Amino acid sequence: MAPIPRPTPSTLRAVHEALAASGDEWESVGVPAGDIGVECDRAIWLSFRRASAPEVITWQKRRIFERGNIEEERLLDLLRMVGVTVWGEQDRVRAAGGHLRGKIDGRALGLLEAPSKEHIVECKSAKQEVFRKVAKEGVKKGKPEHYATFQFYMHGLGIDRVYYMMSNKNDEGLHFERVPYDAEFAMRQVARIERIINMPEPPSRLCSKRDDFRGMFCRQAEVCWGEVRARVHCRSCLHSTPLMDGNAGWDCSRWQKPLGLSEQDEGCPAHLYIPSMLVGYEQIDCSEEEETITYRSPTGDIYVDGATQEDAA
Repeated sequence: MAPIPRPTPSTLRAVHEALAASGDEWESVGVPAGDIGVECDRAIWLSFRRASAPEVITWQKRRIFERGNIEEERLLDLLRMVGVTVWGEQDRVRAAGGHLRGKIDGRALGLLEAPSKEHIVECKSAKQEVFRKVAKEGVKKGKPEHYATFQFYMHGLGIDRVYYMMSNKNDEGLHFERVPYDAEFAMRQVARIERIINMPEPPSRLCSKRDDFRGMFCRQAEVCWGEVRARVHCRSCLHSTPLMDGNAGWDCSRWQKPLGLSEQDEGCPAHLYIPSMLVGYEQIDCSEEEETITYRSPTGDIYVDGATQEDAA
């Protein structure tokens, strides 16, 4: 007989419910700086196109994010404690027409290693396994995704040093590291993101099979492999194009107009999928007059994409 689970204390249950009630969904306006180090171009493209359902911020995730913010401030306070001047928390960095975007943890002046040199400060915390790897090998080898992110920050702000601070979640150990700007690396990364943003169709997969360990935790996996259809909105529509000037703008060729963020999420009845987003679907018909494309799904079902011009209007 299976043991009867212990009941959750009423106060704890009430806290869970209150936190859950304050939860929401999160999506970046463009490509977040933290995704620069993502290995798979296709995952970045699908995320940028908002193909999958937005991430739900549960009470547990909210607590994790809050802990990260608290630890960030604790690390900055350590610098202040030894006389370092810290400012510029959450200063914005933009590139690729505003589609590539992020915020720094801070700027610092007066570090003992280089008192007159301004540094960008990057604060992280990690479990012991990750911390030990970074402490032993340095951030470039130990946590390359962090390295890619702050190289972009240096590139965008014209500052050629980062002070990287990591704390150990297990035992409060600390690792501090000064890292120089690598112009060639940073420019390659920004150029890569620009190339991905400008792709009219999704690039090829990094993973060669569905159970590839590299894609086990990818939020785009179900859409990537055609297990579910991408969401219907402007960013999955063949009529929309990201603009490379201004601040993360989009344009609709169907209606000859720019698209605001709320409009992009809402979409319109004239939506037509970018064909290659319908993985495994076979086009069997189309109607220019009705603005529809008819597909046969991998299971044999018929799917009619689009709507008449009158309905769309």
